[in-house]
Amino acid sequence: MTKTLAELQALCRELGIVVAPPRRAAKEPYLLALRDHHWARENPGRPLPEQIEPMLLGDWNDLGDGEADALERDDSGYCAQEKHDGVRALLHVTPEGVRITGRTVSEVTFRLSEFAAHVPHLTAGFEPLVGTVLDGELVCPKAGIRTGDGVTSPPLQAAVAVLATTPANAVVIQTDQDCRLRFVAFDVLRFRGQDTTTEPLRDRLAKLEAVYLMAENPHLGLVETHVRDKALFHELVLAEGKEGTVWKQLSQPYEAGKRVRHWVKRKKGVEVEAEVTGFKPGTAGKGNADLVGAVEFSVREGAALRPIAWVSTWADRDRLAMTSRDDGRTSLNPALIGRRAVIGGHDVAAKSGRIRHARLVRWVDAS
Repeated sequence: MTKTLAELQALCRELGIVVAPPRRAAKEPYLLALRDHHWARENPGRPLPEQIEPMLLGDWNDLGDGEADALERDDSGYCAQEKHDGVRALLHVTPEGVRITGRTVSEVTFRLSEFAAHVPHLTAGFEPLVGTVLDGELVCPKAGIRTGDGVTSPPLQAAVAVLATTPANAVVIQTDQDCRLRFVAFDVLRFRGQDTTTEPLRDRLAKLEAVYLMAENPHLGLVETHVRDKALFHELVLAEGKEGTVWKQLSQPYEAGKRVRHWVKRKKGVEVEAEVTGFKPGTAGKGNADLVGAVEFSVREGAALRPIAWVSTWADRDRLAMTSRDDGRTSLNPALIGRRAVIGGHDVAAKSGRIRHARLVRWVDAS
C-alpha cells in the first residue's frame, strides 16, 4: 500500500466514512474502514472473505556477527529452508472451495489480492483439508515464458507476469507453455479448522507434512527443511544459482501480519563502493517530510557517474545531519556530495541496474 495516511484520510472524508481518530497516527483504521465500505457496496449482505496477511521476514544482514554464528550451530533451535524465487501467497481451503491470497493490498478495493482464478489447477484435490490455511510461494517452473510483451527472465518475474495478466490469459500462458505455477508450502496457519498459529514451528511442520500427504494435487510442493549442517545447505543452495535460504526458530509461533526476527532471509548479497550524488526529500505523512528521505549513490564508469542505489534506511539523527534548509526548502548537506561509502543489498535489479534493498554498510572516509 503506497497511499499515505493523509491520502487515506482524504478518501474517507470524500466517501463520507467516519473513522474514530486512533491514539497514534496509523493507516490501519482507515484501510479497514475503506475495505469494509467497498465490500459492502459491491457485495451487499455477503460476509467479507477472511483477510490474513502473512508473517514477514527479518534480514540476515541485520544480525550481529555473534548472532549469525550462533544460528548456524546445529543446537541453535533454528531450521533452514530454501527461499524460492516466487510470489508469497496463502492457500485457504474453505467449504466453498480454494482461495489463494497475496500479501499486497489493492489500492482500489483495499482487500488482499486474489489469485485462484489465475491458477485453477491449484484449486482441486484439497477436499479432505477444508478449514486449512497454508503459507507458501507461487513458483513458476520456468524462468523464461512468453507474455506477449517479451520473455521473462528469473522465475519471480515469470510468476508475477502470470498473476498480473487477466485470469483467462494466465490460463492460456500456463497451458500452452507447460508452466503451471506450483504452490510450495512452508507453513500451516490452520489445520482442518484448528488454529495452529500459537503452536511452535516444529509442531506446525509436522502438520504440514500431514497436509502434503492428504492433498491430491500434483502442483503442491513442500519446502525442504534442514536442522543440521544449515550453513552447508545454504552454500549448496547458492552454488545451484538459487535465491537463498530462510532461517526459522523452531520454538516460535506464527504472527500474522508482523515482521519478526525469528524468521530471517539470507541471500548472497552484493556490496559496492559508491559515492553520494543526490537525494530525495522525505514523504509527507511519514514523519520526515522536511528532512532528507533517501540518498542516491553512484559508481564511476570512466568520467561518467551511474546511479547504483537509493538508501532510505536512516536513523532520525542521520537525516537531521544530512539535511540543509534553504529558503524553506529541503536540500542535501553539500558536504555529503562525493562522500564514498560501501553500499550493500540483496542483488542488482536487471531492469534498473540498481541495488535492491540497499543499505549503508560503512562510510569509507573519515568525514
